[in-house]
Amino acid sequence: MSRHVIGKILVPVDGSEYALKAAEYAVDFAKIVKAKLVVLHVLHLPSYVFAYPSIEGASGVTLPRALPASVFEEEKKAAENLVRKVKEMAEKAGVSAETAIIERQPSVPDAIIDFALKSECDLIVMGSKGRTGIKRFLLGSVTESVVHHAHCPVLVVR
Repeated sequence: MSRHVIGKILVPVDGSEYALKAAEYAVDFAKIVKAKLVVLHVLHLPSYVFAYPSIEGASGVTLPRALPASVFEEEKKAAENLVRKVKEMAEKAGVSAETAIIERQPSVPDAIIDFALKSECDLIVMGSKGRTGIKRFLLGSVTESVVHHAHCPVLVVR
């Protein structure tokens, strides 16, 4: 029987209650097994946000083309704050941590799975549901997809 060494743990976060619980669990687990933590956020905005160059309002006023870019920048700043807070939580607990933000991905699960593989992560720890608002019977759709397709074990935290 071979033993698997866990040297790098990926924790994808989206700001949801479940993701934050998963991050706390990942920090505690990383401390116990002396693993490095990688905090990831996939910045995914629906494609329709970028599809329209301008929008004409009911009063005939055209909204500026910068609207989608400003929405994206706000989301990016929120993502940076989120991963920084989780990194600080890890470092406060004595766990080495790094952060990553992946931008404008068409598929959040694919981005997580590809990142875990390329970064040689040994374990993914994620919340059972995210902030997508899509209700599934047991798992959120992103978590379910990662569980089924990841190259490494996935620990789901409720």
